[in-house]
Amino acid sequence: MRRGDVVVMVVPSDLGRQRPGIIVQADELGENTTTVLACPLSSDVQAAPNPRLRPVIEPAVGNGLRVRSQIMTDKLFAQRRERVRRVIGSIDSETRGRLDAALLLVLGLAR
Repeated sequence: MRRGDVVVMVVPSDLGRQRPGIIVQADELGENTTTVLACPLSSDVQAAPNPRLRPVIEPAVGNGLRVRSQIMTDKLFAQRRERVRRVIGSIDSETRGRLDAALLLVLGLAR
């Protein structure tokens, strides 16, 4: 798994239901960590209080998504590696830029 990969994972709070997510952990941490940082995706696209916090991602062959989705950066979490089932694609550079900007806001690193 690499940063920007779109994965299918089992999110603990979803009662074992599989859902897509995006790996946001730095590649420099390598494969030796027991968890990876990820943002879940939702196909229930809703207006966020600040639209920059939940970037929308359109389905494409490269990202493996079948429906328009929202990256829930405000629900960033550490996921155990064994709960990540498979990589289905990766995001493009434009989406990565919007994701990075949203993460900076969520983490309070941008003003």
